[in-house]
Amino acid sequence: MSNDWYQQQPGPYGSHGGYGDSTGGYAAHGSYGAYGGGYPPPPHDPYQPTGERPSQGNMIGALVMAIILMVTCCGAVSVVGVVFSALALGEKYDYARAAKYTRYAWISNWINLGIVLFVIVAYVLFFVLAVASSA
Repeated sequence: MSNDWYQQQPGPYGSHGGYGDSTGGYAAHGSYGAYGGGYPPPPHDPYQPTGERPSQGNMIGALVMAIILMVTCCGAVSVVGVVFSALALGEKYDYARAAKYTRYAWISNWINLGIVLFVIVAYVLFFVLAVASSA
């Protein structure tokens, strides 16, 4: 037998072989809106960039300063600045998060630089006082 015979047989729910309408009881696409079920659309597309893009140079500057601090003096302490700078450079969609990571990288860099300067000043003072007391 062919499907034509089956489609033409009356059923309890209409003339579609006993199964009602061809949509299976669901409304056609688009009748409830683009998102179905009467739900409102999301406030924004999650894959579209949000906010104002922070300066790429600011992010790269924070990364360069963190790498210089890590190589020259601080070592493991400057890894925090490198990590935050890398996270900021890698953030492509959420500009607010990239700006936050850049700010954290600069804060970490300035703290590390302050620690280095404090250690240098303390060493110089210690050396000067040692020389002055031995004379």
